[in-house]
Formats: sequence, C-alpha cells, structure tokens
Amino acid sequence: MTAATRSTRREPVAGHVRAGDFRHRAACRSVDPEVFFPTAVAGPEFETQVSVAKAVCAGCPVLTECLTWALAALPDGIAGGMTEHERRREQVRRRGERRRARRAPKRPVGGASAEIATAGQAAIEAGLSVREVAGEFLVSPRTAGRWARAVHTSTTTTNSADVAEGSAGGNRAPLLISQQHNPQAGTRAAEGHRE
Repeated sequence: MTAATRSTRREPVAGHVRAGDFRHRAACRSVDPEVFFPTAVAGPEFETQVSVAKAVCAGCPVLTECLTWALAALPDGIAGGMTEHERRREQVRRRGERRRARRAPKRPVGGASAEIATAGQAAIEAGLSVREVAGEFLVSPRTAGRWARAVHTSTTTTNSADVAEGSAGGNRAPLLISQQHNPQAGTRAAEGHRE
C-alpha cells in the first residue's frame, strides 16, 4: 500500500531576510521548507512527518508570531506549531471568543464594586472565561472564579419553589448574626436547614 500524496503551493520561509520580519529569527530558517509540507495525507507516515516539523516549531523563539501569520496567510502546511487542520479549529475558536467578547458586558467605568461584580457575572453568563473576565474587569482570577461559582450556583439551584416565593435563588440559608441565644448561630445545623 502506498501513501497518498498531494502537492501544495509553498512559500519558502527561509527566503525572508528583512530584520523586522519575524521569519528572519525563526528556527525553521535553516531547515528545508519541504519538512513543513507533509507528502502523506494520513497514517503513521503522516504523523511522523508532522512530528518532525512540530519538533522544529517547538524550539522556535517566534512561535507566537508565526502562528498569527499562519492563521491569516497560510492555507496549508505546518506553521506556528500547528497543522492546517489545527489552525482551522483555532480560527473557529478565536472567532467564537471574539463574538462572546463583543456580546459580554464591559466593566462599568467608575462603578461601585457591586456594579462591577454584577457586570462580571453577566459577562461570565455571556460565555467569557474566568481568565477573560479577570482581565476585562481588572480583578484577580480568584475573584472572577468566585463570580463564576456564584453564576453556576444560582443557575443550577434555582427551582420553581424559589421562583414562586420570590427568592433570588441559590442554596444559602440565612445566617443568624447574634450568638447570644445560640452558640452555634450562623451554622446550617443550628438553624435546622438540611440540604
């Protein structure tokens, strides 16, 4: 059985010599460009060819710049440490992130901490990750994670009884402030609440 081959239009990466061009500093500049365009299309031979090219990419000082360029300008071959199929998936993922970021609420300028928390939780509900919310709302990842847990808790524990009673949802029992009459005030066991 012979491996299927394909032909592709190739741009020699090593041919760029402008100092401002990231490709001038790329690890692949002294490697045969054919390495980055596997001739096999599937199977163990393809995987071997891909792993050889990715090994060159793994040690590259301009991997990020190369991936950005490849996502925009290179339809085939291996560049930026990704195959053409991996780059297509990455493009779809990045488009989704940009769409979610456009829809998500932004940090209120001069807003109080409660307003910022509410907007942050809304951003999480809109699909932004904890890391993205932390960066957008200028809070720690721990704070953004707390907002995400609050969103998750309120959306998963709200039931029809809570809605009918006008409760805000969630599963937290009210805590007693005074410990005069009950030394275990503030605990769920002392209040008789069961989950």
